[in-house]
Amino acid sequence: MATNLATNLDCIKEEYKKLLNLANPDAIAKRRRGYDFERLLNKMFSSEQLEPRTGYRPAGEQIDGSIYLDGRIYILEAKWHAEPLPASTLYQFKGKVEGKLAGTIGIFISMSGYAEDAVDALVLGKALNIILFDKRDLDAAISRNIGFTNILKLKLRKAAEEGAIYFPSEGEIVTAEKEPFVEIDHLRFDSITGRVLTMQSVVATSADLLIVCEGEIDREVIATLSERILNNGGSNRSIKILVAMGKMTIPRVANALWNTFYTESKMLIVVDGDGDPVRTKEMLMSGIEFDEWTSSIPNPAIESWLELDGSDIRKSRMKERAEQYRQSASELDIMELKKRDEEFERFYNAILGI
Repeated sequence: MATNLATNLDCIKEEYKKLLNLANPDAIAKRRRGYDFERLLNKMFSSEQLEPRTGYRPAGEQIDGSIYLDGRIYILEAKWHAEPLPASTLYQFKGKVEGKLAGTIGIFISMSGYAEDAVDALVLGKALNIILFDKRDLDAAISRNIGFTNILKLKLRKAAEEGAIYFPSEGEIVTAEKEPFVEIDHLRFDSITGRVLTMQSVVATSADLLIVCEGEIDREVIATLSERILNNGGSNRSIKILVAMGKMTIPRVANALWNTFYTESKMLIVVDGDGDPVRTKEMLMSGIEFDEWTSSIPNPAIESWLELDGSDIRKSRMKERAEQYRQSASELDIMELKKRDEEFERFYNAILGI
């Protein structure tokens, strides 16, 4: 029995890897990947005894499926698109969930993530009935052998306790010098080689600094700048970066992270000022429930550090935008920016623990 289970999990992991490595799929291949992804999820749910039901159409609406856990039914929707999903897609799913038995919760899985305003739009002044998963959650569940059930229970608890419908279960993707993207939890400076190296995951509470930011693009910039600052400063501090998927949700995610893992770490909040940094700081101060945090508030946005026109760049695709931001962050004169921008100086000092 145990052997069969292990074999099944190995097959799930291999199938997931193949879907991730599908190169430049055309429209037909993308549709096939979507169907294969749904079947893979069903296999994973079955292996964890979640009693999955595949897609069905109640009263003419499409439901991707459902699972059963601890006496409760969860409605499912899974998407694998090229771009982050907008709030409108989540609203449609929210409507489906609200049309079911009172107390029903929906699970939305988006392999392309969510638009930066999508999570904020769901949580502000509305009943919460959706839990959000993204690619990193599936990576953790499948590739890291944590299991979907374990991640779901963690997310459910944080949604119930802190109102965080998106709770990041893993650290973020950062770049190592002259290396392709690798998923790591922290960066370390090697005094012998003079380079910042990627390391294996460490116990969460051993991270010297936890950074929480708004969205994926911010994470790209922060990761690149952090790596350069650690490298230039010869620092051996450990850094971990997580995305809150929204500005107004940052306090909820910060509280959930602090209460769960990071009571020995310092926390840096990096959030856009959006033309009103004072009000932004007040929002953080009223929402964050612990003392060991500081903030860096680029104004009006993190693009100001890079001297980029964010309105023009946002018209490009997510992958192209990420590359533009990453390149600008890698070419930025850090010391010059530190001299002229007080918020960047706060960011710089927090990275080095000054």
